[in-house]
Amino acid sequence: MLGGAGFVGTAACKELMRRGVETIAAGRKERLYGTFTSYVAFDRTDEEQLARALEQTQPDVLLDLAGYQPQQMEAVARNFRGERYVFVSTGVYPDLHGKPVREEDFKPLEGEPPEALDYREGKRWCETVLTRQGDFPWTVIRPPAIFGPADHTLRIAAYIQRVADGGPVLVPAETYEWQAGVAWVKDVGFACALACDLRKPATHQAYNVAFEGVSLRELIEGIARALAVPARLHPIPFEQMPDGASPYGPDPRRGAGYVLEQARRELGFEPSALEDALAETLAWYRVAKPSHPGYANRAKELEIAGRG
Repeated sequence: MLGGAGFVGTAACKELMRRGVETIAAGRKERLYGTFTSYVAFDRTDEEQLARALEQTQPDVLLDLAGYQPQQMEAVARNFRGERYVFVSTGVYPDLHGKPVREEDFKPLEGEPPEALDYREGKRWCETVLTRQGDFPWTVIRPPAIFGPADHTLRIAAYIQRVADGGPVLVPAETYEWQAGVAWVKDVGFACALACDLRKPATHQAYNVAFEGVSLRELIEGIARALAVPARLHPIPFEQMPDGASPYGPDPRRGAGYVLEQARRELGFEPSALEDALAETLAWYRVAKPSHPGYANRAKELEIAGRG
């Protein structure tokens, strides 16, 4: 499992080990202990090291939680000889302006990738390269924004902080009642384990993985219920939202949540209840007390809400 000691990797390892699967985590740093059966350290950007690690471990399934550059897909395709490569992607979809997102809405890109790629474009090119690998046995998991305990992005903390301080929470008026693109890390780990099950005919398929029917409004109101405080939502136009005020958007140009029919039908995926995800995440938040960088502009947000 490439990236097996990370945020999503730990969740995936837990689920695979619960199923009795030997789980070999991999990353750049040496780790003496963690949530895995064993661990190998190497630099996956060095193809010789990648080839050597794959030859030593000979995995039946390679789960990749760390790839985001197209040349990494090419290197894996040249060196992996197992039965399934599971690539964890992201929201690679084009702007759908409020349409619910289905797997077929992503179309492989044309031409060749540019030299410099941001994270989302890198994932889009990774998927494109996989579709060009002939019989190579790939499967793709597509989560949107992921939250849970120890989320290094701290995006979920941004909302918890604002609800907890009792002030109004700015939300995009156009989209805060759309289905939001969010997922619980435990659900993403569960989906990864399902995709690694070779009994499931998932080769050359992509699967959406997310909460179902959860809007930004419902997320914030769920946090408020868990904290036993009021949810004071203050809708304003998206274009007037200060940077960092609502890390999950939703941007009106994007799709309105993920359709999960294919993941349900072919993998047996079912999303958890939002309340379960928030209970675990809030337990972490109360101990760690993280602060999202955007919270530094809280005074400006309160000023905007006061003018409204």
